[in-house]
Amino acid sequence: MDAGCDVVVLGAGPAGLAAALRAARAGASVTLVEAADRVGGLCRTLEADGCRYDLGGHIPFLRSDARVAWAQDLMGTELLRVGRPVARVEDGRIRPGRYMDQHPGTVSDAVPRDGTAAGEIGATVGAAFRDRVVRPYMEKVDGWPLEVISADRAMRLRDEQRAPRGFWFPPGGIGCLMDAMAAAIRAHGADVRLGTPMTRLLHRGGRVTGVEVGGGHPGPITTPSIISAITPGLMVRAADPAAPGGLLPPITMRAVALVYLMADRPPVGEEAWVQVADPRVPFSRIAEFANWDPGMVPAGRTVLCAEVYGTGDDDDPWWSLADDALARAVAASLADPLGWVDDPSAFRALQVVRLPRAYPLVEAWRGEEAALAPTWLASLDGLELARGGTVVTSIEAGEAAADRAAGAMIAGAA
Repeated sequence: MDAGCDVVVLGAGPAGLAAALRAARAGASVTLVEAADRVGGLCRTLEADGCRYDLGGHIPFLRSDARVAWAQDLMGTELLRVGRPVARVEDGRIRPGRYMDQHPGTVSDAVPRDGTAAGEIGATVGAAFRDRVVRPYMEKVDGWPLEVISADRAMRLRDEQRAPRGFWFPPGGIGCLMDAMAAAIRAHGADVRLGTPMTRLLHRGGRVTGVEVGGGHPGPITTPSIISAITPGLMVRAADPAAPGGLLPPITMRAVALVYLMADRPPVGEEAWVQVADPRVPFSRIAEFANWDPGMVPAGRTVLCAEVYGTGDDDDPWWSLADDALARAVAASLADPLGWVDDPSAFRALQVVRLPRAYPLVEAWRGEEAALAPTWLASLDGLELARGGTVVTSIEAGEAAADRAAGAMIAGAA
């Protein structure tokens, strides 16, 4: 029989790790369960052929001195300062700044906000500038017209993912910060269970009573408080008794293939991260990890991570390619049309990671439908949702969920 605990945290991505750490530091008995065999979720650092590289490019977006100090205290080392902003390709040249951050100066053709990305961006920079500069890139990433993409999606990209003066980065890769959080959680006595999927969300009379887990130690865990940092869909499907019907309308998922190329040469350029709107180029953005942390890549080598977005379907022109063919297409585009290298054959495929369900897309007019599952889950007493976007917003969401859970437990005890 499981003795139970004060708080069960579901998911060991940045939000779940932050929630578990906050609760453990507050003195709660915490069990953190994660289906994967390691922490971090998508915020992981991989190793191959003597090189380290992140699972995609993860800028932490640490905005305050206090948050930087928090990370440095956890890791026991100084963070690295990457002094260059995210760059973009425009008119055949690499220029500083994202497409989303550009502004024409004066706007005479602003459009009304209408809940879509087209309206939100057009109200800020005007219709003509929006269509010339922002539309090609954003539609290449999401695969939908701006008139279908929600305004919320545009606002999150615009406001939460800005790094106009560069950014702080954990030495060794984003996974090192996740590992440091997990180590601190264990040091505070929490039970961290990896390879442990949640199989049932147990509730009765509008209140959670625990969860059931699988993996190496299957069975129930009783608890008065659950913090969920996994997708609402998984929670709703696992509910016992079953959740009301109609909470999970069909959702379009965007796929991404992460193509890692290595070459025995100095870095291709000086940028850490470059956005590419050109439709002839398979990838939408590319990271060069030697420019994030030189210690991740041996001297005389470089590692690129190209993010190729698509539908994940067999008729997707890039996703449908075999891994080696996709890697060759990415390498070839570095020469033509980008003109960054003379000999693309110098690059070899280090790894190709395919994420067929990388992130959800919700049409602008379906916001209420998308909120049905989170709303029902939030109605269960003792259940808190930790939902973020970037690394730091996820961490903040996890901490806020832990604070709400602690407040609810104190109020219940009183």
